[in-house]
Amino acid sequence: MNLRLAIISLVCLLPSIGINGELALPATGIFSKGPNQYKDEVLEITKGRGATIGWYIKAKKEEEVRVSIEYSCAAPLNQDYQLSFDGNDKFWKVIPTKDNAFSRVELGVFRIRPGLPVLVLLVPPSGTKYPHPLRFRKLIVEGSKPDNLSRIPTSEAAIGPAAPTASSGFGAKLTELHPALSTLDLREEALTLRVSGMKMRGDNELLFTTWDGDLYSLDLTAISETGSPPLRKIAQGLSEPMGLAVSGHRIFVTEKNQVTELIDKDHDGGFETYRCVSQDWPCSMDYHEYLFGAVIKGDHLYFNASVGMARRGIDNYQAPLRGSVFKVHIDTGKTEIIAGGLRTPDGIGHSSDGGILVTDNQGEWLPANKLIQIEKGGFYQFRSTPPRHPLDVPKATPPSVWLPQGEIAASPTEPFLIPSNWGPYAGQVLFGDETFGGLQRAFLEKVDGVTQGAVFRFSQGFRHHFHRFAITPDGELYAGGIARGKDQEYINRVSGLTRIRYTGKKVFEPLAARLHTNGLEIEFTEPLAEGTGWNPATYYVTQWGYQATQTYGGQKVRHRLTGVRSATVSEDRRRVFLELAEITSGDVIHVRVSNSLLSEEKLPIRTGDLWYTVNRIPTNLPGKVKKAPAMTFAEPESFFKFAKGDPGQVLFQTYCTSCHSLDGTKLVGPSLKGLAGSHRKTRAPDSNELLSVEATADYIRQSITEPNALLAEGYTENLMPPMGGILTEKQIDDLVNFLSKKEGRP
Repeated sequence: MNLRLAIISLVCLLPSIGINGELALPATGIFSKGPNQYKDEVLEITKGRGATIGWYIKAKKEEEVRVSIEYSCAAPLNQDYQLSFDGNDKFWKVIPTKDNAFSRVELGVFRIRPGLPVLVLLVPPSGTKYPHPLRFRKLIVEGSKPDNLSRIPTSEAAIGPAAPTASSGFGAKLTELHPALSTLDLREEALTLRVSGMKMRGDNELLFTTWDGDLYSLDLTAISETGSPPLRKIAQGLSEPMGLAVSGHRIFVTEKNQVTELIDKDHDGGFETYRCVSQDWPCSMDYHEYLFGAVIKGDHLYFNASVGMARRGIDNYQAPLRGSVFKVHIDTGKTEIIAGGLRTPDGIGHSSDGGILVTDNQGEWLPANKLIQIEKGGFYQFRSTPPRHPLDVPKATPPSVWLPQGEIAASPTEPFLIPSNWGPYAGQVLFGDETFGGLQRAFLEKVDGVTQGAVFRFSQGFRHHFHRFAITPDGELYAGGIARGKDQEYINRVSGLTRIRYTGKKVFEPLAARLHTNGLEIEFTEPLAEGTGWNPATYYVTQWGYQATQTYGGQKVRHRLTGVRSATVSEDRRRVFLELAEITSGDVIHVRVSNSLLSEEKLPIRTGDLWYTVNRIPTNLPGKVKKAPAMTFAEPESFFKFAKGDPGQVLFQTYCTSCHSLDGTKLVGPSLKGLAGSHRKTRAPDSNELLSVEATADYIRQSITEPNALLAEGYTENLMPPMGGILTEKQIDDLVNFLSKKEGRP
C-alpha cells in the first residue's frame, strides 16, 4: 500500500475527527432519545419532552469553533430549537429542506475552553408533537487546530461518581421528626383545610386562607391539646387565594387574578367588602396560573405570578408578564415588576437583611429547584415564546442556593426566617415542600455582595405537606398543609394545620457552611469529640453544575469527585475547614459527612448532607490549614461503603421516592407496590378513554420516558417530569429492571 492510500485508510478509521479539527457528534451517541425513534443512524425527532440530545466534548487548547447540523425536515416548525454550548445559547429556526433531503446548516460560533468537559446540547421544543419529524444525523464542531477536540463517551460522562451507600440523613431522605421539635395536629377531621395563605393578626390570632376560597380565624389561646380547633370563618368566595398579608388592621389576599383588600365595613368581625387593589397584569384561566404568596414591606405588597401549563403542552405559549415578582402600592395600586424568569414561585418571604426570598420549582429552563434572594431587575432563567418577558436577558441571574430535585426538594414552598429563640438555628431560613414534604433549612452568606449558601436536611415526620407558615411572638410555628389532584384520601391526609414548637434539646448536625478561597468550612451545632474530624476521608465531596434547557428538568453537568486535601478542626472543635482540590464558580458542592462522627458529649451525628452553591469564590479569604494531631487518622474501618447492589434500586431511591412508594402509601404519585405484571387503570389524555394496561417492562419504560402517554387513573397531566430526559439509556434500563421484579420488591 502506498503512503497516500495509507493516509486515506487511517482517516476512514477515524470518522469523527477531521484533519482540520472537525469533530462529529452523531445522533447515535446522545444521552437519551426520549419518545423519539432511530432509523439507522438518524434520529427522527417528533417530541422534545423526555429527550436529552447531548454530548460531552473536551479541548486541549482554547479556540473558536463553529457548530453545524446535518438534518432534514419536510415542513416548518412553530418553535425554534435551542443549541446550548457550555451554557451559551443560540436559537435556530428550522428551515424545511428540499424534497426532505439532508442539509448542513451552521448554528453558531463559540469559544471552547480547555479543562473541564464541555456539554453540547441540541434541545427540541418542549411539549409539541409534530406530525412530521425533524430527521437529525449529527452536529459538527469545527475548529482550526487539528487534534484539539475529542468526544467523551456518554457512558463515562453522564452518570457521575458512585455514591456511598445511603441511609436516612446520609444520602437519603429523613424519615423522622427533628429531636428538638414537638408537634400538635390541629384538625377538624370532617373539614379538609387546604391552607393557601397564613399570617398572624396581633399576638394570639392566626388568620389563614384556603384554596377553596375561605378565610378563617383561630384564637391561639383557646386551643386545647385534644379536640377540634376553635375555627371561625370570617370571609368566603375568594378565587384561589395563594397569599395573605396583614398590615396593622388591614388584610390583603392575592387571588387568582388580582390583589384584594378585605374590608369589614360594619365592624362585625366578618369581611363583606372586597376592594381590588390591582390586577395590572394579564391572566388566563390556566390551572397553573396563580399569584403566589404575599409579604408587606412598608406601603407595598410583594408577590409572585406563576406561568401557565396547559398551553405550554401545545405550543409553549404563555400570557405576558407571567413569572414575575410584583410590587404593588397598597393604597394607589401602582404596580412594578421587580424580577422575572420564574416558573412556579410558590414561596415568598423576608430575608435577614430586609430583602425578598423566593423559591421556585424544577421545570422547563429550570434543571433543579431554587432558593433565590431577589435582585431588582433579575431574570431567573424561565422563558417561553411568545412573548419574551421584558427582563429576559441571555445570561440569567443565578439562584442563591440550588435545591437538587429529589435530593432535598421537589416543590419548595414559602421560605421564612427561623425565630430568635430556636437556639443555634435562629436567623437561618426554613422552607416547606408540597411534594418532598417536611422542612429543609438554608444558611445564606454574602461573597463580594452576592448571596449564596448551603441547604441542609432538617425534619420530616409531619402528617401535612407544608405550604404556608406563621410565627407567634414567642416563637411558636404554625404550618399549613396543602394538596391538589383527584385523590381525595391523599388530599385529606396531607392538608391541614400543625403547631410546631422548638424544645431546645441538643442535636449534633452540620449547622452552616462558609466558602473560602481554597475550600469550605463546615460549622456544627455541637463541638466534635476531641481528636475527630481531622481525617479527610471523613468527608465525601462531589461537585457539579446545571445547564438550563427548554425541556423539562436537566442533568447534572460535569458531575465529578472533588478531592479533599486536608481537614482542619478549629480550636473550639465546632468548625472543620475542608481544603478542596478544586472549586468552580457556578457549581454545587455536595458534602456528605460520615455518620461515624460524635460530638464532645458523644451524641451521634443526625444528618450529614449539605449542598453549597458557589456563585462567587472569595479572592483573598483562605481557610486555615493546620497539621493534624498525632493518631487522628487511626480509624478501624472505612468511613464510607459502596454497595454493589441493584443500581435500579439506587436510582429509584434518588429520583422516585419523593412521589412514589413501594409499600402502598399514597404520595403525590400512585404507589408502585405490586407493579410488575399487575393491571393498571389508565387514561389516554387525548381521548379520556379508560384503559386497563398490564404493567409490562414496555409499559414501565413508557411511563418513565412519556409520563403523559397513559395517565394513572385519578392523576392529571404534567405531574411527573419525563425522567427519560434526565436519565441515560442505561439508567432507564436499570430502573425498568428493578421495577419489573416481582419477588421481594415492588
